[in-house]
Amino acid sequence: MIKKALPIALFSVLSGTTCLAQDLVLSEGQYYTDETLTELYTGRYTEFYDDGMLKMELYLKDGRPEGTYVIYYPDGKIAEVRAYYHGLFHGEWRTYNEAGNLVGMATYKDGKKDGPWRIWNDKGILVFEMFYTEGKKSGIWRSWDDDGKLVSEEKQEE
Repeated sequence: MIKKALPIALFSVLSGTTCLAQDLVLSEGQYYTDETLTELYTGRYTEFYDDGMLKMELYLKDGRPEGTYVIYYPDGKIAEVRAYYHGLFHGEWRTYNEAGNLVGMATYKDGKKDGPWRIWNDKGILVFEMFYTEGKKSGIWRSWDDDGKLVSEEKQEE
């Protein structure tokens, strides 16, 4: 009897730390353990494509994203890496194309755009550069054509 109880107890402990998409209820930006919306979920959260490949993984704390949030293409390559703190965007957000090249980078602080935002084309050439300070446009915004030639430069009103 003890031999059967141990695997069941171990499975129960492990299953509480990882949750699949169908096990949670998303309501107003928060993840709950059931449809009564009474208990916020804390733990690892994953979603999978129909073929079983990992689609996204993140950690939830009190129903909200916390830390690194990774989204994958169907072939397993990383599509986006986001950072959260207390359920808000905080830190760097990177976007990759299907070839694995960085095509977007943005920074947030306490849920607001803060710092540089850059966008590259599929050839790896920087085409947009923007800056934000506490959610407001700042600095000099630039854009380049697909060959890297500067097209525009505009100072933002602060």
